[in-house]
Amino acid sequence: MENVPSMIMPTVSMELPYDGAKDMLLVDNVENRDFLKEMPEAMYEELPAPKKKK
Repeated sequence: MENVPSMIMPTVSMELPYDGAKDMLLVDNVENRDFLKEMPEAMYEELPAPKKKK
C-alpha cells in the first residue's frame, strides 16, 4: 500500500517491495482476515481528495 498514515497501523515500517519501487507500507499481518478488512476501510478516510480533471 502507498504511504497513507493510519491509526490502524501506528508502528508500520516502510519497505521496498522490489528494486526501483517507491517505499510502501509493509503489511505482515496477512493471516488476520479482520485486520485486512479493517485496514482499507480505516485508510479511506485519510486519502486525499481526487484531483479535478482539466
